[in-house]
Amino acid sequence: MLNRIKEKYRLNTCVGVSLRQDSAGLSIRCCKVKLEKDQLEIEDTWEVDDWELITNNKYKDTPVALHLDSRQILIKETTPMDLDEERLKSIFPSYDADRFYHGQLQGESKQWVAFVRKDYIVEMIDRFAVNGYQVIKVFIGPFVLDAILGQINSYGDAYTFDGHSIRVGAENKQWQEYRCGQEFESRFALKIGDHPIKPQYVTAYAIAFSALMADYIPEYGLLIPEVEEQRQSWLEKQKFNVNLLILVAVFFLLLLVNTFLFSHYYQENMALGDRVSSQQSTVQDLGKLEGGIKSNEQLLAELGWNGGVSKAWLLDQIGYSIRQFTQISLAQIQVNPQSKGLGNTVIQQADQIIIKGNSPTLEMLNLWLRELKNNPWIAKVSIEEYGNKQQDETMDAFTIKINYNDKVEGN
Repeated sequence: MLNRIKEKYRLNTCVGVSLRQDSAGLSIRCCKVKLEKDQLEIEDTWEVDDWELITNNKYKDTPVALHLDSRQILIKETTPMDLDEERLKSIFPSYDADRFYHGQLQGESKQWVAFVRKDYIVEMIDRFAVNGYQVIKVFIGPFVLDAILGQINSYGDAYTFDGHSIRVGAENKQWQEYRCGQEFESRFALKIGDHPIKPQYVTAYAIAFSALMADYIPEYGLLIPEVEEQRQSWLEKQKFNVNLLILVAVFFLLLLVNTFLFSHYYQENMALGDRVSSQQSTVQDLGKLEGGIKSNEQLLAELGWNGGVSKAWLLDQIGYSIRQFTQISLAQIQVNPQSKGLGNTVIQQADQIIIKGNSPTLEMLNLWLRELKNNPWIAKVSIEEYGNKQQDETMDAFTIKINYNDKVEGN
C-alpha cells in the first residue's frame, strides 16, 4: 500500500520538448508522455517552427523537459577519464565553470562531452517561461538517447535516425561510436515498443521518459539549481495533491462508518424503546383507549358523519336545483345544524338543512322551492323567515328549512 502511495508522489506526466536550431531553421518537436502505474503511454506528438505557435498550447499546465540541439552546443570526443575542471579545460580550452555547463556520456572505449554557455541555457528557459511553460529538466547533446535505445526496434547494434548514428556493443550496450549529420536517417519505420513514432520525436520522447523515470535511470540532464528547484516544486505539488486526495478519502470513509454505526444503533435504540413502551402498557391505558373510541363514535353520531346521505351529494343537488334561478343568492347552508338545549347541551338536528340567502321576490323563491320538492330525497320544505329588506337593498333575505330522507338509495 505504501509503495503504491509513493508511486503517486512521482511525476505522472511530462512534455518532452526538443528544440533544434540549424541551417534549416527552428524546429520545436514535442512529445507528451503519461506514466500510469508501470506503463508509459505516448499521448500526443506535434511539431512547430515558430515561437509564437507554442504560446497557446493546451499542455501549458504540464511540466516540460527541454532538450537543446543547436550550434551553441559543442560536442567533443575523448578517451575515458574522470572529469575535473583541469581536464575539461584540456578538452575545451575556453571552459570556465562559471560560464559553461557540461554533460557527458561514458562509452565502451570513448567518452563524449558536451559544452554549452550558461547564459544561453538561461535565455532558453526564460523564453519558455515567458510563454507559460515550467521547465523541470534540461538536456544537451545526444546522451539522453542512451536511456531509450533498448526500446527502439533495431536490426543489429546500430541506430540511425533524425541526424544521429549510434553504434553500441552487442553485449554491454555501451556506445562504441557516435556521429551526427543530416545524412543519417532511418531506413524503416520506428517504434517505441509497439507504438509507432516518427524519427523527429524520438529525442522528445527520450527526455520526457528520462524526466519521469529520473529515480530509476542514470542522470543525463544538466545540474541547474533553478531547474532542480522547479522540479522539486512540481514533486511537492504532486505529493500535496495525493495527500489531499487520501485525506478526503479517509474522511469520507470515517463519515461513512460513522453514518453506518449511527444508523445501526439508532435503529437498535428505537426498537428497544418500542419494546419498553409496549411492555409498559396497562389495563388503565387500554381503558383510556376504549373511552376515546366511544367519545369519537359519539361525536361522529352527533355530527351526522356516521353514514346516511353524503353531505357533498346533498349540496350538489341543491346547487343543481337553483341553476335556473340565477337572481337568488345563497349566503349559508347548514346540514344537520346544531342548537343548544337545557344546560347548554348541544342538540343535533338530524335530517335537516337550513339555507339562508336573498331573493328579489317571494314568487321566485316559491318557484325554486317547488323545484326542490320534486326531488325524492326531500320530505318537506318550509319558509322559516322572509323579508326584512333594508331601505337601499333590492332583495329580501330568507331562511328555509328542508327535511330530507336519510334512506334515499343511489347516493
